[in-house]
Amino acid sequence: MYIVQIIRHIRAIWRNDRGISAVEFALILPVMLTLYLGTIDVSTFIILDRKVAVVAGSVADLVARAQDQIATSTVDDYFKAAEFTIKPYDSANLRQRVTSLRIDGDAKAWVLWSRTYNGGSPLTKDSQYVQIPPEFAAANKNKYLIMGEAWNSADPLIGYLFNSTMNYQHRYFFRSRFDGIINLI
Repeated sequence: MYIVQIIRHIRAIWRNDRGISAVEFALILPVMLTLYLGTIDVSTFIILDRKVAVVAGSVADLVARAQDQIATSTVDDYFKAAEFTIKPYDSANLRQRVTSLRIDGDAKAWVLWSRTYNGGSPLTKDSQYVQIPPEFAAANKNKYLIMGEAWNSADPLIGYLFNSTMNYQHRYFFRSRFDGIINLI
């Protein structure tokens, strides 16, 4: 008789489904929170990466539109204006560089001038620039290019899944719109 009561009691507990949703929620909550907090950081990193790309491309494009020459003050204004692209995120770590390159007949790139903003170092005048893709250099022999670069770093907002600083770098090449050299004055 005592064993029969124990078996009935076990069956009653087994059939009782009250509170099952609370247990399921307790099991799934850590997974949901991890996904949610990770998504916040990932989406922030993607947005910042795109914004840094826009900064690099927009400055180079604006300089490439100059006809024969461009003033250093104008380039500095382009840098300052492009800095607003990063907003509402912090632009304190945003570094920019714009460089004029000459591609010779051997598809080698040479630095004509270089200007930086917010840190970083300009490339040395008359030095060979070796980081240009060879196919791109070969397609632009005896041409002048404007290269825009931007770097930024950001810490995760939440830091739950990602706990280290993310670094972004983008580089864009534009051909001079008027197919000639653009001097920096």
